[in-house]
Amino acid sequence: MAFERIADLKTVHAAAADLSLTQAALTKRLRLLEQELGVTLFLRSRRGMSLTEEGKALLQFCKTSNEAEGQLVSKLKGVGKMEISLTITGPTSALSSRINKDCLPLYTKYPHLKLHFKAEDHANLIEMVRQGKADLAVVPPNLVPNEMDSKVLKADRYLLVASAKWQRRSLAEILEQERIIDFYESDMTTFNYLKKFGLEKSKRPDRLYVNNNSALIRMFKAGVGYGTLTEDIAKPFLESGELIKLNRGQVFEDPLALTWYPRHEKADYFHDLIRSIK
Repeated sequence: MAFERIADLKTVHAAAADLSLTQAALTKRLRLLEQELGVTLFLRSRRGMSLTEEGKALLQFCKTSNEAEGQLVSKLKGVGKMEISLTITGPTSALSSRINKDCLPLYTKYPHLKLHFKAEDHANLIEMVRQGKADLAVVPPNLVPNEMDSKVLKADRYLLVASAKWQRRSLAEILEQERIIDFYESDMTTFNYLKKFGLEKSKRPDRLYVNNNSALIRMFKAGVGYGTLTEDIAKPFLESGELIKLNRGQVFEDPLALTWYPRHEKADYFHDLIRSIK
């Protein structure tokens, strides 16, 4: 009853008043239920209480049959028998080059776990988690809000790259004469790279934009411009000799963190997901 009233009224305060209980008493009941089932039923945010996938399953069973308790408990505890969908959002560079790869073993261990990767280079990723459009987000550590849990990830390591056709050209000549190609207008990665190494004043002011890795690399190879790529993405094109490293191959590190709403009881699949993403 406590769970159903919170689900219906969206806050512990309102549910407690409806059931003539103190807020502390109702919170304790909810925590005991989550501990018994071994799952988190609600995510707490400034917008109120929102149901997790397990919470939605429990509410569905509560509404359809109060006599299905034994079946319900076994279904919630047996993740291998229940489909769970989670969405991870973050910048294209991190999601496409390594985070997707980090999660591959989970598909074998949890056949019914459905992971969706949503690359977003413009959106407010924290707001996407708050609105329930994503369950986890990869963001700069300084953007992680106090209301969320987080884990520091390996930094994205960026190289300054260009066409192999420019092998004999000096860096100073390239910066003065050629255009930067970035993902979009607010993408500051190449600017931040140049600034770190004291090269920002030498660059040509105009830029080109293409928010697709394949097209970006194609333009680099053709000699349309230069810019930054993560080491993982650049590696095969450097090894094939189609691209070259500029600035003596020096690396710019962009720190990242994984963030999500706290779950008092982490199911095995969620625990393994957090541990796998590095």
